[in-house]
Amino acid sequence: MPKSVDHQARRRHIAAALLRVTEREGMEAVSVRTVAAEAGCSVGAVQRYFRTKDEMLHFALRSVVESARRRLGGIRLGGPDAMTFAGALRAAILQSLPLDTTRLGEARVWAAFYAKAAVRPDFAKVIAELHQEALGNLDRALRYARSTGELGPGQDTEALARLILAIIDGLMWAILMDPGPELAGADAVPQLAALDAALGLITR
Repeated sequence: MPKSVDHQARRRHIAAALLRVTEREGMEAVSVRTVAAEAGCSVGAVQRYFRTKDEMLHFALRSVVESARRRLGGIRLGGPDAMTFAGALRAAILQSLPLDTTRLGEARVWAAFYAKAAVRPDFAKVIAELHQEALGNLDRALRYARSTGELGPGQDTEALARLILAIIDGLMWAILMDPGPELAGADAVPQLAALDAALGLITR
């Protein structure tokens, strides 16, 4: 009998190889050939799962997003075991920042995709959709915090959501430019003092 092939698993394997090439050498180094070499397969094998380089790039971007969603999935608001809003917001932001080698690699990939989005409308559209999703999630969390008294009355939750995303992006770039001698966690990165100062202004 012919061997069964898990096509999604093969696509994820190839996407992971693309992310490693991007992390190590930048987006300009990505090609079907370099990804095939990194994945340990032939060019033809890559082309069976991805018709074009752009299709491969889009799939890889989605895989980075799914990785971030899995990390954020354990942070809950409401319920007996839930964190305070301030604690949950800080935890979510920390999970979004490059504070270990895995997330540092993902942040380098994000940076490469942002650069691509600046000149390619199709990539800009994907980034914009993800940005809107994040804004919606933050706005709902902020409205919940306002209902529980953890956010001051009269606060514009949509404006605060945009501010929080700007803080995340700014801290990500700051850490990418100067990650420090090690990435052992939140306390290892001095830029996070700015995060706590900002959160102190946003939350009660």
